[in-house]
Amino acid sequence: MQMPESPVLQARKVSVDFPSGSGWTPILRDVDLSLCAGEIFGLVGESGSGKSLLARTLTRLEAPARISSGTILMEGRELASLTQKEMVKIRGKKITLVLQYPETAMDPLFILNAQFREVLSATAEAPIKRGNAALSAVYKLLKAVGIAVPRERCRQYPHEWSRGMLQRGQLVMGFLTRPTVMILDEITSALDPTVCLQILDAVRRLKAETHTAILLITHDLFLAAEICDRVAVMKKGEIVETGTVREIFDRPAHAYTRELISLAR
Repeated sequence: MQMPESPVLQARKVSVDFPSGSGWTPILRDVDLSLCAGEIFGLVGESGSGKSLLARTLTRLEAPARISSGTILMEGRELASLTQKEMVKIRGKKITLVLQYPETAMDPLFILNAQFREVLSATAEAPIKRGNAALSAVYKLLKAVGIAVPRERCRQYPHEWSRGMLQRGQLVMGFLTRPTVMILDEITSALDPTVCLQILDAVRRLKAETHTAILLITHDLFLAAEICDRVAVMKKGEIVETGTVREIFDRPAHAYTRELISLAR
């Protein structure tokens, strides 16, 4: 795959500390990461390696942790120094984060139509008019990811959707604004294998349509091999190896990578 000369998102020597009784404890150390438009980049490692903290840091949701050093550049703009008020204008429009448990992203008191409309209203430059006409893009995307009769389904409440359906709905919410970068944090770990494959297919379809750069966080190396263009391996808050899928799986350079591959087989 031919990469653009300039990544759309780049972390350079990013270190993050977490508050502790003795002050601040380093959790992430000198993390380097770059994402290019239209690629799926996998971040793999064991639970507790710092993958989710990095995801929150890139979207500036790291609190109560703090960025102690390094830069986060999105299309040339420094994010690490922005205030939360400034990040509100970027988060959701330029960079989005989709979490592991879709139930937590949906309000059980409102039908799905209302929740999709809220996403559109919050991210649009002009207010979205009321009515289902504003939801035509939502229905189109839902149908593309395998939600049958989306217009009727969106009149339902979240508890009437399966977890796999909710995960598709959350993906559509993330892609609605055609963000530059989307971070998917363990989105398939709570799903059965069949639904997992369907979700991955949905990610491919939406990425192809929007050309969004995707950071896929997972503990499953073989899932990363199935869908990713490049992969980084994280251990104890550090990136120990980065390469194409073929390089990582055929010629792993780090002992930890070789151990992960051996354990996954």
